[in-house]
Amino acid sequence: MINEIKKILEVGANAHHFPGGSFCVLYDGKIECDTVGVTDYVTKRPVTKDTIYDIASLSKVVSTTTMIMKLIEEKKLSLDSQIKDYVLGFRHEDITVYDLMIHSSGLPADIQRSNKLKSKEEVIEKALAADIIYPKHTKVVYSDIGYILLGLVIENITKKPINEYADEVIFHPLNMNETSYRPNKEKTAPTEFREDEVYHGLLQGMVHDEKSFACEGLSGHAGVFSTARDLARFIESILNEKFVINNDLLNELFKNRINYVSEDNIEMNRALGWQKPYKNGYFGENYDFENTIGHTGFTGCNMIIDRKHKLGFILLTNAVHPKRNLNQIFSYRKEIAKVLNDYINQSN
Repeated sequence: MINEIKKILEVGANAHHFPGGSFCVLYDGKIECDTVGVTDYVTKRPVTKDTIYDIASLSKVVSTTTMIMKLIEEKKLSLDSQIKDYVLGFRHEDITVYDLMIHSSGLPADIQRSNKLKSKEEVIEKALAADIIYPKHTKVVYSDIGYILLGLVIENITKKPINEYADEVIFHPLNMNETSYRPNKEKTAPTEFREDEVYHGLLQGMVHDEKSFACEGLSGHAGVFSTARDLARFIESILNEKFVINNDLLNELFKNRINYVSEDNIEMNRALGWQKPYKNGYFGENYDFENTIGHTGFTGCNMIIDRKHKLGFILLTNAVHPKRNLNQIFSYRKEIAKVLNDYINQSN
């Protein structure tokens, strides 16, 4: 299976659809990892299994969602907790942790002109000023603002920066030794060449997302850097039910919470933080809906966890290098899904 996936990714790397990538497949009780391409088009350094990538919105599920569930396990929070009780100045009284985790709170997707933000204080000010744009639970609007607020909830409860609590309850316990919010720059694949009033230069070891950048990399919606091997350990702990939260709460992460139709007319579903499988997506067509979750990241990452078939997949790329409009990773995700689905067919 790993050789088939590598061949697919080599086509994309050789066509300069993305510089390169690192990936792992978990199946038959083992982890297999490999790499393709280069870290960037300037140095043309080959990607290695130690190459660290900006995992973008995978931060939401790997880190923030897990920390929220840990606080629930410790009875310091609940899904019904109101955000206003934990974030000073939040105006919307009926919005809960649950609403933010399923991206159906009524809050907008993003902060406008985020490339002009220069500090965490500015980001928080804009997040707190966001108005409700739809009645909650009537639709899904995938919201960075919601996860920025969840990051603040975590920091205000723990009295620690988000990276310290993540190290304590996720990264260290799972031996994710190359995972952090502030990575070793030399080992990190660069993302975009940024050109604006806040920063001018190639982003290497600095978070790609502008809002997280303004927060000096410490935010709830983005900011984590990792290797495919580390994230394979994360997936493995879930497949083996040896995760950092108890199994009852782990089961809660796999439950479908809300159904909706996307802007391009695709029927989709969300769990707590995570996406559920949907047709014609990066999950493919053959999966166990009840036992599968996944997520993507803007930099060109995606992951899949299928508990029924004990199958996991993680791909990290910097497909936004050197500019985000050159990102062409999407079709390759679907080709990889076919390979994973073929394995599922054979194992059934």
